[in-house]
Amino acid sequence: MRRLRFLAVLLLLLGVGGLLGYLYLDREMSVYRTPSDPTAFEIPAHIGARDVLHLLQQRGLIADENLTMAYLVVSGQRKSLRAGEYLFDGPIRTRDVIDRLVSGAVHLHRFTVPEGLTLREIAVEWEQQGFGEADAFVAAGAESQDLVRDFEADQPPTGSVEGYLFPETYSFPLRTTPRQAIEAMVGRFRAVLSQLTKKTPSESWPLSVHDTVTLASLVEAEAAVDDERPMIASVFLNRLKLRMLLQCDPTVIYALERSNRYQGHLTSADLKFDSPYNTYRFAGLPPGPIANPGKRSLEAVTQPADSHNLYFVRTTEGRHTFSENLAAHNRAVAAYRAMVRKPAR
Repeated sequence: MRRLRFLAVLLLLLGVGGLLGYLYLDREMSVYRTPSDPTAFEIPAHIGARDVLHLLQQRGLIADENLTMAYLVVSGQRKSLRAGEYLFDGPIRTRDVIDRLVSGAVHLHRFTVPEGLTLREIAVEWEQQGFGEADAFVAAGAESQDLVRDFEADQPPTGSVEGYLFPETYSFPLRTTPRQAIEAMVGRFRAVLSQLTKKTPSESWPLSVHDTVTLASLVEAEAAVDDERPMIASVFLNRLKLRMLLQCDPTVIYALERSNRYQGHLTSADLKFDSPYNTYRFAGLPPGPIANPGKRSLEAVTQPADSHNLYFVRTTEGRHTFSENLAAHNRAVAAYRAMVRKPAR
């Protein structure tokens, strides 16, 4: 009888002690602590929980490694801490620090891709924004044709993801590879494409998806004002119907840049450059996009303006004068040149 009573008391004491210990641990894990260094830091892969806790203590995010280890063991999360770059820039509870590491809520870096850039120009942005070497990005683009092959099913392959890297601001974790970034951008293009087809079914588009992206890249290169994009698209479409040369200067620039021959301005000799991308020499659309167009240019090609215009010339503030015939176009060009030559008062 005494033995049973002793065991009961012992179990009670153990239970009370365990409860008190748990309550103490819970309280300590709920204390807010301010990090000593509010900058992002990396938890390397393939290190143990003890080493992770040592890094956290150095940052002032936990008070006691042993106590936090006990919390990891009790909560069953000792082997669940994920590597990556983390940012703790304000007061935070120890339990929330652990929760963030368990969920893998790593710090993300913004990568902004403006509209109308080429693959090579995006690669330069990749390097300038601190993600990696531009050459590695270009190489990954050349090796990622599988991501867009379905868009070129009825076309000779261009061997490039040009046109399908949707311009937007992305959030990537540290050590994102160029391939992963390209996958994200092509994925975003597909999402936007889906939005466009819901608004205007692809069956009613003037062109196939591949040709739509190609023409949208020309519109992106020519347009500076949003409300003119549908009109610029209509000019190019009208020319295509009449089998007229598109005579789009940006296509010549793109052709020259591909051969490292662009000198910063176009000459009459440049307009004769032998390249399928040169729309002064070859009728129809170029083989593929010359840049990566945004949604507004894609919309302009799927919903072009209803016009008979065949020409346009840049005037002031990025706007254009549109004409239905060559005579009217020549007058518009002459008026613009006269305005440019007119001395300022």
